[in-house]
Amino acid sequence: MVLALATGCGSGTDEAGEGSTSRAVKDTSITAEPGERFTLTVAQNASTREYWYLVDPEPDSSVLVSRGQVYASDSGDEAVAGAGGRLTFTFEAKGKGTTRFTLLHCTFTTCQGNTSTQPPETAGSSATPTTGATTPSQAPERITYTVTVN
Repeated sequence: MVLALATGCGSGTDEAGEGSTSRAVKDTSITAEPGERFTLTVAQNASTREYWYLVDPEPDSSVLVSRGQVYASDSGDEAVAGAGGRLTFTFEAKGKGTTRFTLLHCTFTTCQGNTSTQPPETAGSSATPTTGATTPSQAPERITYTVTVN
């Protein structure tokens, strides 16, 4: 799994600033300043039914807002069957405080009933699958980030 974080002062667009830095995210704690934008980039491959979603808990909108997501294929502009890519989630720090958000990682063995834009139905705070012959054998990965805006 590739997970990267880029931060920078945005120009008002949905992209991270040109002077952004990128590093591997090993810690799920992020500190930002009001107005700062940062991105989280994950590997995704629709041909293998691997998807990422922003799910509950979503961030407190007075502290942090999602500015959307963008997918970029590893094969560039040319469509290549089976090629994966990178999904980038963009966030903007709004006001002082602390909030949390969760990314859900689904694969063909962990989720059913999901599409590229629709996460699977979940009950409570986990997406643990129900029992049965055709259900996945394990729960999908959930990564919860804590963001503090100073």
